[in-house]
Amino acid sequence: MQPTDRTRDDDGGETAAAAAWTAEEASAMDGWLIHERGFTLPALMEQAGARVAEQAEALLDERALTRAVFLVGPGNNGGDALVAERRLRAQRPALATALWRPLRDDAPPALDARTLLVDGLFGVGLSRPVEGASRAAIEHVNASAACVLAIDIPSGLHATTGAVLGAAIRARRTVTFVGPKRGFFVGAGPSLVGEWRAVEIGFPAEEAVGWRDGRRAHGGEASRASDGPPG
Repeated sequence: MQPTDRTRDDDGGETAAAAAWTAEEASAMDGWLIHERGFTLPALMEQAGARVAEQAEALLDERALTRAVFLVGPGNNGGDALVAERRLRAQRPALATALWRPLRDDAPPALDARTLLVDGLFGVGLSRPVEGASRAAIEHVNASAACVLAIDIPSGLHATTGAVLGAAIRARRTVTFVGPKRGFFVGAGPSLVGEWRAVEIGFPAEEAVGWRDGRRAHGGEASRASDGPPG
């Protein structure tokens, strides 16, 4: 699957939102992949991180950026960010990279117009308001001139409703796994996701869409739900 690039909803917001993934569906998909398709969480993270690193390289080149900072959270998106940083560092050893873990009391880094900020703080599993160090980190990013690449969804944006959960990252680009999330098209989503690109992470997106649509036809019951931490 080639990345799907969208900067607006060509089909109308309601149509696009109905075809997009909800937060619950995206989380349930992880359980389906692990429990029924035989994937492991580290393998999925490796694939996801590789796709993020590819998009990071593209933005570095497009915007002549000289430094990359990876905002790392406690869940699966944080794991994706760690993989992406490792891969990017291997591909571009001369590039200055840094990890920023606000929940480990890391000091906020300096961010300027030559910085790529890769947002791996929170993902589709977030359902509570962002507070404390996490909120301060989001506000620090939004007050800067950094070019932001969000992993799967901008941190703080509800994947289904498009609501801002206290504070949300404003991204230039969002690299989203399998397909766009419903929150991209409703609420605050259109003003926060930037351009979005959907990528595959080790399996055909069409298979996942077929599983999801079959699940919807049977009332949305998951064969097994993921019980991992919020992404």
